[in-house]
Amino acid sequence: MNATGTRYDWNGNFKKGQAALAAKDYKTAIQIFTEVLNSGRLPKPWLATTLYLRGKSYRSARQYPQAVADYEAAIVADPKMDPAFYELGATYHSMGQYAKAVSAFSQAISLKPDMGNYYEGRCTSNAWLNRFSDAIRDCEVAIKHQPRNASLIAFLGRLYEEAGQKPRAIELYKLALSIDPGQSDAKEGLANLSK
Repeated sequence: MNATGTRYDWNGNFKKGQAALAAKDYKTAIQIFTEVLNSGRLPKPWLATTLYLRGKSYRSARQYPQAVADYEAAIVADPKMDPAFYELGATYHSMGQYAKAVSAFSQAISLKPDMGNYYEGRCTSNAWLNRFSDAIRDCEVAIKHQPRNASLIAFLGRLYEEAGQKPRAIELYKLALSIDPGQSDAKEGLANLSK
């Protein structure tokens, strides 16, 4: 019960927090999820999900340290929560902490190895670390899950170009352009390699 004698509606407020997050009203979502977490009424099975959603709200608001804290707390509450590891990786990537990002994406992949976007995240972070062979391997897996993703295919072309494998890079740039004729990275890469 609260001061007015009514029972705290954690579930109703949780749904309001989800609605605020969906509406990109991150400040309101953070406030509502914080209230739910502090209410003392949240059932334990909902703790990880609530922390995860507040973490997403913080990350979307570019409050990265707070997002990291919430994702880590969500993982403590539910060590098998692969989306929390994925979001933690994405947050570390946004912070420029690429090695930590790779580690978090790897945890997500170990829990759910059939998620193409987990490999894509690790691919991108590995690329920023100049680990081109690791990045290429991850992007190849990601493309198997997303064979029509022209941007990802063009990115893989760029990785092959950086690794000195120009014929494969050209092949991928052409594939990306066959899917999306306006794909600017593929156009630029192909023009650069055709000089």
